[in-house]
Amino acid sequence: MPVAIKSISRSAFFDKLFSNNNLRAVSSLDEYTSPLNKAEVYHLLKRCCYSIDVSFANSLIGKTAREVVNLLINNATNRTIPAPPFDVNQGFRNPQLLPAEQYQDERNKNLTAHFAQNKQLIEWWIDLMRKDTKSLGEKVTFMWHSHFTTQYEGNEPISAQYMYRQNQLLRRQFLGDFKSFLEQITIDGAMLQYLNGSQNIKDAPNENYARELFELYSVGIGDGHYTEDDIREAAKVLTGWKATHFLEETEIYQPYLRVNQFSTDTKTVFDTEFVVDYEVNQTNVFKNSIQKLMQVTLDKKGEEVSRFIMGKMYRAFVYNNPDTDENETVKELAAYFRSNGFDTKKALIKLLTSQHFFDANNHGISIKSPLESFLNFTAHFDLSNEELRIALKDYGQELLNPPDVSGWKGYRSWVNTKSLPGFIESFTTILNSKSDLYVGEWASKLDNYNDAYGLTESLALLFFGRVPTESRLKKVENALLGGAPYYEWPEIAANKENAGIRVKVALRDMFKMPEFYLI
Repeated sequence: MPVAIKSISRSAFFDKLFSNNNLRAVSSLDEYTSPLNKAEVYHLLKRCCYSIDVSFANSLIGKTAREVVNLLINNATNRTIPAPPFDVNQGFRNPQLLPAEQYQDERNKNLTAHFAQNKQLIEWWIDLMRKDTKSLGEKVTFMWHSHFTTQYEGNEPISAQYMYRQNQLLRRQFLGDFKSFLEQITIDGAMLQYLNGSQNIKDAPNENYARELFELYSVGIGDGHYTEDDIREAAKVLTGWKATHFLEETEIYQPYLRVNQFSTDTKTVFDTEFVVDYEVNQTNVFKNSIQKLMQVTLDKKGEEVSRFIMGKMYRAFVYNNPDTDENETVKELAAYFRSNGFDTKKALIKLLTSQHFFDANNHGISIKSPLESFLNFTAHFDLSNEELRIALKDYGQELLNPPDVSGWKGYRSWVNTKSLPGFIESFTTILNSKSDLYVGEWASKLDNYNDAYGLTESLALLFFGRVPTESRLKKVENALLGGAPYYEWPEIAANKENAGIRVKVALRDMFKMPEFYLI
């Protein structure tokens, strides 16, 4: 049964959740050089990791933003990623090449493998996310997954082998040269299948990828950003590439150029001619078509690209209100991105070490996605990877499977009158599945466990977007004490089972507060 919101009226809950505190954040992108206090460390880690390791967080207090951000990047770069639990090189027979009576059985066999292995891949990624408490690798990888959208459940399901390779590509390119990123994602096998790149041939150009390349992946929608002619011509530039997972073909899992399907006509994109005055082979076509197209896009539409991509980065790490592209900070960040050769690493460091990022009005203003909500909570109250995968699907955020090519809407769509009772019920169920002793022992490891108000602050630091007002903290403390005077808490805390009972009551109250759904 849905859980009623008793601790705050429904209208007041959503007024608080959607209040636009970001409008008051006026600090610049100049570097924030003060040593980080506890609240600032937690703010940074919540934006860069899916859950908080308390001891790691405490070790960062007193360091500068640049020191911490460099550490989070270095940890991501040096992290060893295990292989998923299936054969990433497994090939499949093409059912269309088999006798008619074998076609359906072989197709069903392939589809069964694709769906089962993609579920394994999702759970593998969830496990990486929940364990990555000391780097920004998974947060950035997911940002690019939600940008360069690919659905494994497309019109024709994409194999987990290709989805895994795309995930690896996102990790390799996660910070650095955006032009190179565009080049590599264009011939990524999963992308070639998802947006019909493999069907894009000289006699019948398919415009799907070219359209999304401009609309969703680089330039963005806007008056004068690109024309239908630019899309048609770009599609011709990109003809001939193919990816396959069928054993009957020699280039399995290696996207390749079909020379006889590449258009040798002269094309014009953004008023720039693409003349085929070179020998047509894979190396030359990649250089003179794909690499040139991305360079022309950045040269001719660099301002549009930089604003669009930096808007995405800003929404991922600062404030996820979609109406931020004209934000003056985004414009400033976009100019920095352009002047630094479209280097996403430099741009992200600039953002995460800025006075603007650490402005108190930017703490706790973004609405948590289901992914952030569940991983943040279940880092402390364990749920299996399979249970998390199912929960995320139920709440509309299945990894590797966004609802459409534009990705997840996010922001207000995540927490609404329909989903909120479900969230409260889900978190309550997870909490209730743990014994009172388990919860008490978990709480005893938090800072200030023996002080009721101090423990309340520790719970708020972990699960709220920002430490709330004194009156709201007192409300949680009162739930923790259950009517007992504050000076009796040490006696209650001495019995971990009794303490667990009280912590559960406090957490159940927190589930009903808007701060729990902010980051």
